[in-house]
Amino acid sequence: MAGLARWWSRLSPNARLVVGLVIICLVGLAGLTPKTVLGMTIPWPYAALWGAAGWGAAGMSFRPMIFLALLGVAQDVASNAPIGAFMLVNLAAYGASATMAEAFDIEGDLGARAAAPALSIGAGFFTLWLIASGTADHAVRVGPILGAFVVTLGAYYLAARAFWIGGDLQGRRA
Repeated sequence: MAGLARWWSRLSPNARLVVGLVIICLVGLAGLTPKTVLGMTIPWPYAALWGAAGWGAAGMSFRPMIFLALLGVAQDVASNAPIGAFMLVNLAAYGASATMAEAFDIEGDLGARAAAPALSIGAGFFTLWLIASGTADHAVRVGPILGAFVVTLGAYYLAARAFWIGGDLQGRRA
């Protein structure tokens, strides 16, 4: 782990952004395959929200927003959603994360470091529910969205440092 932490601390924020983007794209591509076990559909994480939560923790920046907008259009096409829907979802989560990073000490406070991703990813899923309900003309079921939220958040906590562009793997500024 020390070698990985040393390697990560030497990467520029742009390189860290690209590493996170590659991870998101790989998970997204894997999500295009059928995911059923014994006839039950397994919830798949919305990997773009990992980038939104992690990249937003470093504050507002134009480059992550461009990547999240492009990822959102790709998600729209892959899921037959209205064009711009997932861009709004991703940018809502990014905005929530960046706002919390400005308001709280996310690097130094363990509680804020744990709560901020849950709230920002939650903002993305709430936006998704609003858009889905608006396009369906009725409130959509929360169960499938809640399952995807739990999987997305749990996987984010496991891989959070891959989306941290503001500091090294120990949480220190680069």
